[in-house]
Amino acid sequence: MGTHNVILIRTRKPKRKEMSVMMGGPAGSQYFYEYYVCIYQRFDGYVKGGLGEWLANFLYKFTHNLSTYADTGLLATRLIEGLYSSNFFVTVPRLAPIAPLEEMFHSDYDYVYIITVSCDSNLGLNDKSIMLSVCYYREFILTARPEKFLEKYKYYITQIKKNNKSFAEISYDDDEVEKNGYLSEDQLLIKFLKEIQ
Repeated sequence: MGTHNVILIRTRKPKRKEMSVMMGGPAGSQYFYEYYVCIYQRFDGYVKGGLGEWLANFLYKFTHNLSTYADTGLLATRLIEGLYSSNFFVTVPRLAPIAPLEEMFHSDYDYVYIITVSCDSNLGLNDKSIMLSVCYYREFILTARPEKFLEKYKYYITQIKKNNKSFAEISYDDDEVEKNGYLSEDQLLIKFLKEIQ
């Protein structure tokens, strides 16, 4: 119950040479990220039975019930509305200022949830536009589609606890995540977070 966590919503685009990195972050990234919102949640940050599960369900429903053009701004608005109106949480979340990643990650969050949106701005969001990640302290980061998120998280936690494996030893077993560059970006982000500690 007593977990501190934050939710970040960002878009991701392939990096072009002329793009600058205003938010900081890993130097070797192949992508340019624009951050839209930072939401701080004081309790209930756990993945299973907490904020992670709530986010996975929310994102799945959001992308599968689209009846109009949707972009990252609409997603952020609906997420904030959903968090503030939900009776699932003990405390009301609060918006936090967007700051360089070094500053945002210097706080002692137990979990950081990152919603990454990749889509063509002319076509809008669909069920393949969104990935959900969880960064637990600076130990690991796991990324999956919302509908696969909980199952994948449970698999990793079981492997870590029962088989005493480190996160790096476990097979990621998600071709989409690896093929689309999420795995390599996750590895860069963890390396970056450990360097700024």
